Amino acid sequence: MDQKVKKKKNIFIKIILSGGISSIIFFMIILICVLIILDFFGSELTQEKAINNLDYSSNYIATINKNLKNGYVPLQRILHFYLEDENFTIDTLYTMNQNTDTKSAEEIRKVCSDERVKNMNACSETSIKENEKYLIVSKGHFNLPLDTSFTVTSFYNQQRMIYDNTDVHSGWDLAVPAQTPVYSVCSGTVLKVNYTQDENIPYDQSKNSLGNTITLKCDNDYAETYYVSFAHLYPNSAKVKEGDRVNHWTEIASVGTTGYSTGNHLHYQVQDSNNNLIDGMQLIDFTLSRTK
Repeated sequence: MDQKVKKKKNIFIKIILSGGISSIIFFMIILICVLIILDFFGSELTQEKAINNLDYSSNYIATINKNLKNGYVPLQRILHFYLEDENFTIDTLYTMNQNTDTKSAEEIRKVCSDERVKNMNACSETSIKENEKYLIVSKGHFNLPLDTSFTVTSFYNQQRMIYDNTDVHSGWDLAVPAQTPVYSVCSGTVLKVNYTQDENIPYDQSKNSLGNTITLKCDNDYAETYYVSFAHLYPNSAKVKEGDRVNHWTEIASVGTTGYSTGNHLHYQVQDSNNNLIDGMQLIDFTLSRTK
């Protein structure tokens, strides 16, 4: 508790002790209200807190690149604990919330059995319930879009600067060399093939913001329909056309730096059936591998 909260709490205690029963009841009610306003009982994780992540992004990206191969833990899960106690490192919280056997995020109540966090407000039933929508473990059924090592340079919902403009990233940027093969992540249909750039040069040279893209409609194996877009693709690299059926690990194109890009990388983006952007990394099953 910071000094400001301590000072206000002491003032209320002195006033209460000088009054009768009615004064005590009245000031107890006021005290509770004030402490709630001061966030004395803990922090609710909100979408705004998850998106306003500039202070955490560098450490989170470093942690992702170190640990992602053993399962994805979303930033909002990390913040559920970190917002309460910044003495934890992002790396420690990531591995604490990771199930390396299933290569996914661990169930929150299993995490809260850890001695290091079990007494935190984040592990109270109230807090878990309050933040439930941010703590759900997604069940992945996509494969990765790349069959090689890559470096994450930007994550979904990351607050960042690109070409001197601030934006919130709509997908995942995975850096690999030019012409690295890109694969379908699902079974479905090629919805759109849109190639507008004949040279593999970034935006500051081409001034072409669209670049080369392919969009898949993933509706063959799943209860829900997803739309998956791949951007910045290498010129003339499309191996599919609109209307083609694809399966997991169908090679569809190769990586480039066309469009609004600063270097060779794949932009991987997912939308749900209502065209809402969602975290595509949460849909990936990290145990799936390509049959050579």
